Amino acid sequence: TLKQGCEANIYLRINEKGNALVISKLNEIHNHPVSRTMYSFLPNQRKVTPETTAAIVELMDLNANKKLIQNKLLHETGKVITLKDITNKCRSGKQQSNYCDIEEIIKKLKKTYCCSVELSVTGDNSLVGVFIQDKIMQESFQAYPEVIFVDATYKLIDWKIPVYILLLEDGNGQSEVGGIGLLVNEEYETLLWFFQTFKRLNSASTLIRLFVSDKDMKERSVIREVFPNASLEICLFHSLRTFNRELTCEKRGITPKVRDQVKSIFEKLCYSKNEEEYSCFYKHLQEVAPNSVLEYFNNNWHDLRNEWVTGLTSNNGNFMNLTNNRLENFNGKLKSVIPIFSNLETFVDKLFVVIRCLRLERDKNALKMVQKQPTISIQNPELFKYFNLLTLYAFEFLKKQFQSKVSFNQNTTEKTCNCQFFMAMRLPCCHIFEYRRKSSFPLYDSTLCDKRWSREFYYRSQRALKTAIDKSECNQKDDVEINFESRIEQIKSKKPKSSHEKFRKASICTTKIAELISYTSNVHFDRKLEQLNLLLSSWSDGKEISITVIDGNNERTEGPMDIDGINDDNDANVCNDHIINNNLSGKQNLTN
Repeated sequence: TLKQGCEANIYLRINEKGNALVISKLNEIHNHPVSRTMYSFLPNQRKVTPETTAAIVELMDLNANKKLIQNKLLHETGKVITLKDITNKCRSGKQQSNYCDIEEIIKKLKKTYCCSVELSVTGDNSLVGVFIQDKIMQESFQAYPEVIFVDATYKLIDWKIPVYILLLEDGNGQSEVGGIGLLVNEEYETLLWFFQTFKRLNSASTLIRLFVSDKDMKERSVIREVFPNASLEICLFHSLRTFNRELTCEKRGITPKVRDQVKSIFEKLCYSKNEEEYSCFYKHLQEVAPNSVLEYFNNNWHDLRNEWVTGLTSNNGNFMNLTNNRLENFNGKLKSVIPIFSNLETFVDKLFVVIRCLRLERDKNALKMVQKQPTISIQNPELFKYFNLLTLYAFEFLKKQFQSKVSFNQNTTEKTCNCQFFMAMRLPCCHIFEYRRKSSFPLYDSTLCDKRWSREFYYRSQRALKTAIDKSECNQKDDVEINFESRIEQIKSKKPKSSHEKFRKASICTTKIAELISYTSNVHFDRKLEQLNLLLSSWSDGKEISITVIDGNNERTEGPMDIDGINDDNDANVCNDHIINNNLSGKQNLTN
């Protein structure tokens, strides 16, 4: 406390004329040091106006640095403002609760952000998943459905649930979001619902050629079931990391020298250009690796080589994407804007802040392609025709192939080649150009290029270059009542709840309890904490309890919620329950 019993005082009275104050009594003797600095640090002197508090909240919402805010306030107000004051003002200014009305958030997604929203619940109406997709996401996927990058990011929502992102690559090499899923768990049934919902809402899902993901077996098995015609590719980074994590001296019973040797061979296997090169390195692995390592490799990697060997994954048309770096980059942008463990409303608002920002950048790049001309003229007429045909991103790839001088392969024709570049990009490679030179075919042929890379297709599908869409349709839906029943799909889980699920659900409840009692007075806090400790002690001893609720008039009423039953045939348990009831009820005449 700041109270020190100081007797220093000044007494004032009004003079006889009533026009002035007169000091009637003065004591200047203090029992503590006196200085202007100490005075400026007193809480009453550090108070700021409501306008300043609002400014602090606004700056903190923009992730401004507290020290810079402190310096700004010091110069503007002349008051001492501590970093703790800024934090407290931010919290009190927001007056924000962690409670979120899921129905209101769904309405906000539909009305404010014009999203299509699908819900999944269990038999007891517990939320399992939310699928989110706005019109731009749907149109982007409709135009470029060939390759989908999928992964989950964590620690964004206070429910501690993963956020699944579906990403795609447009004709100018830019990443676009295709869909978002908030999944309470990553069980098979939940993932199945998520991917089936995405497939049902997007007719172009039949054109998906490839999914790029990590080596999560549950996720990959679901994708295989929902999209049987699509191929799978394991991110190169995740492949190397998983192998390094599993290939240890302790797990495989090998020496460090053998471990390092096998890791080196695995890396060469990853970068094999074709099946022949892979077979050569695999044979070397069989000669070097002990049985424990070879058994692990054969069981987990060998039969899946078409999904992680770079020279083989290109056959699926992965557009030279060997990793999930596009998605990792997007996840990084999310975490730079969305605070860790945000409530659902904050997450939704800031999610679309990020998406809107990225879309503006994509639009800028698209318009730049139309507005700007190359500073260096292209002398070759055939190459210039390709420049006019393709987007800038695709043209840079083709230009390198056009200028490269190599001999063509045995399987090369004037239109096809089995090389890694042609299979991955669907653009003419250096071998095709060389074959056409030697065979007197014209070097320019628009049919050699996949239409997804053409400027014409890009201009027709890019939102900034299309005819502006009247957004009034979305705004006119504000008064339309939303039918949630048609958007809810029930999932019947075949498995009992795992320990992680139980822990997560219990954590949500206990966090709310902790937040609730932290706002009570000290007297009520001590009593409630004592009740919680008694509850904890009883459960730790394996005792069942019941709870009695006291209303505002100190009348004891049975609560609507009984926690488990009471073993009436056990006198000791009945006695314990009676004692617990008395304590939890606040028998000491302390009401809630």
